[in-house]
Amino acid sequence: MTGIQKAKSEETHRRVLNAAVSAVESGGLEAVNIRTIAKEAGYSVGSVYKHFADQDALIFAVSSVALGRIREVMTEAVKGIDDPLSRLKALAQAYLAFARDNRNLWTALFAYHPPEGKQVPDWHIQENISLLGFIAEPLRELDPELSDHHLAARTRTCFAAVHGLVTISLEERFIGLSGGSLEQEMEFLVERLA
Repeated sequence: MTGIQKAKSEETHRRVLNAAVSAVESGGLEAVNIRTIAKEAGYSVGSVYKHFADQDALIFAVSSVALGRIREVMTEAVKGIDDPLSRLKALAQAYLAFARDNRNLWTALFAYHPPEGKQVPDWHIQENISLLGFIAEPLRELDPELSDHHLAARTRTCFAAVHGLVTISLEERFIGLSGGSLEQEMEFLVERLA
């Protein structure tokens, strides 16, 4: 592939992915339709399939974009914060803010389940696991005696608790929280978990 061909291929990939991300942002996961995305990107359906083997591959790529954005938000949230508990609180609040501001994209991360027999790509699993490092690092500082096994369990527990509170609250379930009480109780939750 020549330099020009490679540049065109990368441009096609970028435009298709951007169209898919925009579709999810505006219409949720159900808006991911290869024909519609091809049209929005200005390419044929065949061109989409040259870059993404199937709709599942495209959804994983959209999820990767969402995870990258979460990584950016979390990185920014902990800048200049030395205290580990304060970092955990900042991470929880940043996660909540991301979920609120990017509702459809955030929901799509957890709503999509690949069809039976289709494996989640290893690179996608690693992207998810690497984000847990934001939580594991301050937890390790708070309790240096934790074994790796217990640290992994504590990290997942903290994420699951924060994610659960965010989910039931944003879904406006009767047990969810709203307004300033959500942020306040998030602080309480993180203090107790850490």
